[in-house]
Amino acid sequence: MRRKQNGVMVWTTLAAMLLALPAAATPVPSLPAREQMLGLLEHKALYRDRVDWAVLRRDLAATDDPDRQRRLLSDAINRATAGHGGWMSAEEVREGYRKRAAGPGMAPAAAATEGPQAHPIDARLGLIRVAPYLPDPGLPREQQRAAERQEAQRLQDLLWRQDDGSRCGWIVDLGDNTGGNMWPMLLGVGPLLRGRADGPDVVGHFFDGAALQPWRYREGAVWVGDAPRLAPDDTARRPRRPDAPVAVLQSGRTASSGEAIVLAFRGRPHSRSFGTPTMGYSTGNVPVTLVDGSTLLLTGTVMKDRNGIGGGSRIVPDVTAAQRADAMRLAQAWLLAQPACGGNPTGNAGPGARPSWKTVP
Repeated sequence: MRRKQNGVMVWTTLAAMLLALPAAATPVPSLPAREQMLGLLEHKALYRDRVDWAVLRRDLAATDDPDRQRRLLSDAINRATAGHGGWMSAEEVREGYRKRAAGPGMAPAAAATEGPQAHPIDARLGLIRVAPYLPDPGLPREQQRAAERQEAQRLQDLLWRQDDGSRCGWIVDLGDNTGGNMWPMLLGVGPLLRGRADGPDVVGHFFDGAALQPWRYREGAVWVGDAPRLAPDDTARRPRRPDAPVAVLQSGRTASSGEAIVLAFRGRPHSRSFGTPTMGYSTGNVPVTLVDGSTLLLTGTVMKDRNGIGGGSRIVPDVTAAQRADAMRLAQAWLLAQPACGGNPTGNAGPGARPSWKTVP
């Protein structure tokens, strides 16, 4: 069961919500919701073959203990989604959002980008920090979509304010992006994604085991397949230097939708990544509201880059840098060595440089 809006399949990654939830074991789905959940997982989950569903149903029927039922369900969901999916009662959804909204991890992307610089940035370079983004699940759908557009517009406004003709390269910092809704993030950095004015519009894919569904940055908007998903206020504006080099910063905290944005830059001309391997949740979730009002995060796709490469696992950077300060330093050194910034195209950003993007299990 996949929710659609305007004919567009919606695959949002919500690992950020799961990371914020308490480990309460008491809430369990109602019996009708449990059967609905098991049916979805058995037939739609990405790694459904890892669970013996008949045995699970037998074990659930044999116990009235809600703690044991929750453990059995959590274990099955964990195996069927490789740890990216989950189930939340209606109260847990509300509590998870409240904690995310109150904590530092939910700072708006714009605020995170505008804050004090932890590391000096060369004046010739632009910097966009893309933070986690998760809308209030209690808002009506129209308000959630409006909030998505506002978040994307904030990111783009930051980019346009820096794009004054003096920037020869860009740093996109995803080091603290633990996930959320990927579409505002993708639209926010969209003007940098194609690599040249006439570059291909496909910047990534979902793969459900049978077919690829592309993500596109086309006509100033984000598209899923051949349908528009999210657009900014001004779809006609373009960066002054669309082919400027881009350095992507990542870390072990970069997860889910954060990993989607890392993949969106992979394969872009004049781009390179710096940092440490990501968390390894580069798979797509769809939130399904069950009959009792609870929510199943159903992991049904693997994220892939614009070339169709990706296995749902950790993403290794081109240039390994254990410390954030080193990643920032190496990223700036590489950018300033590029022809666009007047340097020599050495193809090497220093110790630890890798020749191409890679993923590891």
